[in-house]
Amino acid sequence: MHIEEPATYQMEAPVSAPSSQSFPNDQHSQAALQMALAASGLSWWNWHLATDKTYYDPQWQQILGYEVEEITNNHQSFEQLIHPQDLPKVHQMLKDYLAGHIPVFEVELRMLTKFGGWKWILSCGRVFQWDEFGQPIWMSGTYRDITQEKLSQEAWQQYQKQEQLLNAVRKHINSCSHMEVLLQNVLVELRQFLQIDQTFIYRVQPHGRGEVVFESFVAPLASLKDIDIEVSSSAQDLEIYQSSIREKTGKVPKLPCQINFLNQCKVEANLVIPILLKALENEYSESSSPHQLWGMLIIYDCCSYRQWQKWEIETIRQISQEIAICIQQYQLLEQLQREITKSQFAEAQARETSQQLEITQEELKYTQYQLLQNEKMANLGQLIVDMANEIYHPVNFINSNLHPISQYAEELIKLIELYQYYYPKPKVGITSYLQQFDLNLIKTDCLKLLWSMRSGSERIQEIVSALRNFSGFDPNRMKKSNIHEGLDSVLRILQHRLKEKHDRPGIEVIKDFGELPLVECYPGELNQVFMNILTNAIDALEERMKQDYSLIPKIWIRTELISSHLSLVTSNELNTVDKQLAKKQKVVIHISDNGKGILPHIKRRIFEPFFTTKPVGKGKGLGLSISQQIIVEKHQGKLKCNSQLGQGTELVIEMNTTARRYADMRKHASF
Repeated sequence: MHIEEPATYQMEAPVSAPSSQSFPNDQHSQAALQMALAASGLSWWNWHLATDKTYYDPQWQQILGYEVEEITNNHQSFEQLIHPQDLPKVHQMLKDYLAGHIPVFEVELRMLTKFGGWKWILSCGRVFQWDEFGQPIWMSGTYRDITQEKLSQEAWQQYQKQEQLLNAVRKHINSCSHMEVLLQNVLVELRQFLQIDQTFIYRVQPHGRGEVVFESFVAPLASLKDIDIEVSSSAQDLEIYQSSIREKTGKVPKLPCQINFLNQCKVEANLVIPILLKALENEYSESSSPHQLWGMLIIYDCCSYRQWQKWEIETIRQISQEIAICIQQYQLLEQLQREITKSQFAEAQARETSQQLEITQEELKYTQYQLLQNEKMANLGQLIVDMANEIYHPVNFINSNLHPISQYAEELIKLIELYQYYYPKPKVGITSYLQQFDLNLIKTDCLKLLWSMRSGSERIQEIVSALRNFSGFDPNRMKKSNIHEGLDSVLRILQHRLKEKHDRPGIEVIKDFGELPLVECYPGELNQVFMNILTNAIDALEERMKQDYSLIPKIWIRTELISSHLSLVTSNELNTVDKQLAKKQKVVIHISDNGKGILPHIKRRIFEPFFTTKPVGKGKGLGLSISQQIIVEKHQGKLKCNSQLGQGTELVIEMNTTARRYADMRKHASF
């Protein structure tokens, strides 16, 4: 074909009337044609047969990646880019077209890109100008990049071939009731499909020798069934077989069993694929392999080397697996037939039990989910009520002071106006007006009122800030947070319960905060844990104050930073990963009260869902259960309760400063 190669040249034909050596075209028509062809994915070429000059549009440069100056504008340069296997086809198609044997010149060819790859091009053209002797002068046509179409077509053909072979094998598997007939038919299908000389199955015997048990070959090759060879089926050989499929490229395989066998057969195997059976339960132990080397599926060509395609190797590997499954199925058939009734009955019972367990489990999950949601909504509702009460008082205080401060402002404005009117010397009117009220008192009281309003506004801001800190803004995202800020926000929210009331004194909170880094956690959920623990502490103190009026209620909150190894197993039992983790740090949070404490048999159950010692309607018994779930499951930490009757209760939270990213991390030791 004489389409010029992919250097991008502009049209070189003159604008004057066409001659036998100039391309007949006007520039506007060229531009319009190029745009139309480019929009449809086509490019345009013209070839002057007498001078061997070829012209093409810029699309060619984009297809093959060459610059204009890199390619000479002649037929020879173009042919150098055509794949050697396609060049004869191009010449023949051009010859047939010019001879009038075909109506249109159309050919698919591969062309070399600038980067060393090959692209498929579809080129079509016709002669549009002849001389007076009937010889072609100008030939024009289009070209199109069909690489993706060819690749898709090739992939589809490979897939069809693969499915064709696998379907044929599966058809034999489904239709044959005898293993010998099945394996023989599979080998015939495999040899015919791959068009090779011989396929056979080599059986490795337990006593260390082997033989060909099934084969399919073409004449004049001889049968290999009479060859008896000593082989090795050691665990080391089996491990090599299991690691990968062996692709042979002209060399005898390295394993001794293959070397001995193939040397005697005087062949070199292109592919040697193991047939591995799963070991039975009574044959398998921790020290042995879970698979048994039953034999080898061997495929080779005697005459020529063959480069195996990946899809061919994968297909043969699947066939090997199908063979292994069929062999094992036949081996177990007799045993299965004897136990079929018992197995079916047991399976039906197990299936029914499993289904019932799944239903029960789903119902339990749904119930737990509903209870958790109800608990969350109840906490949220109570929180909203408390927040409304807290916000109401400062807002009401501000509103009640707005009226007097407005009157003060009006009187001050009127006074200023009078001073301006009688300035510079006060008159009787100002003196009489000043006698109606105490100006100094107004000034003082006005400042106090403004300060009170500012204090109420600041209180509102604190409450809103505490609520925002408590929620954690984004509860589904783990982030680095300040533990102390979270504790302070919860304390601000609970201030209405901590402060003094008409029937009891205020609860004193003693904070002993250590120096803590930012902790990677879910801040909203961690604040919920603090809320649950502190609420329980307040409830316990209120309950004891009803019995002991002399009690001075106190809550202690202490935080500290410790090394991870203090709560892990002993250092000599740590592996490498654990020793690296031991270098990390942990945050420990102690929250204790001087309530009446918890009895031992109750303390053992405080983290159980629904367990509560509070009166009916006071709590659902989910607070500490949810807290333990948040600390242990979400933060991989620990939550521990220490309590003695009459001495109070302490809840201890321990968690890493950074999220754990090791799945094999040892579990924490007990406190």
